[in-house]
Formats: sequence, structure tokens, C-alpha cells
Amino acid sequence: MKFVALAAAAAALMAGTATAEPARAPNANAVAKDAAAQETARAERVVYICDRSDLTRRGFEREFGEVRFVSAEEALNSAESWNAPRCMSDIEAARLNLMMSR
Repeated sequence: MKFVALAAAAAALMAGTATAEPARAPNANAVAKDAAAQETARAERVVYICDRSDLTRRGFEREFGEVRFVSAEEALNSAESWNAPRCMSDIEAARLNLMMSR
């Protein structure tokens, strides 16, 4: 009788372990993927080359909320996270390309 009770307890324990273990692995993988995606999103900075015309400003504001021009140095070295894309002049874009090619 003791053997049957021990066998039943061991079987229940093994069944619980077998179903619980695979459930943890996908959750851990999902958390890791989410964290990696959030880190990638934080690191990404989008810059558009914009002119300073009223038409461009209105269009950019309509799409992204506000128009904010940045320099090449700000685009590369800013510790601030960007919620929306930024604008850059033609000259600053050339400087940015030069700085990134070094």
C-alpha cells in the first residue's frame, strides 16, 4: 500500500513538474524578447532632412507633433530619448554622415 501511495505521489509530482517547466520557458523567452525590443526602440533615433518652410513645418507637426531641429552632434551624443523624429538641415545631415563615416 505504501508503494502505491509513493508511486502515485511521485507520478503526480512528475506530472506537475512536466507541465510547469515548459510553461516557464516561453514566458522567460517572451520577457527577454520584450526587453530587447524596448531597448532597441529606446536606442533608435529617426532624423529627417527638413527645410524651414511653413509647408514643411505644418506637415511635420501634423505627422509627428512638433518640429525640433537638431545638430549632428545632438543626434549622435544626446542621452535624451526621442519620442518623435527630429529634423535636420542639409548641412547638418552632411556633417552627420561625415561623423558617422569616421
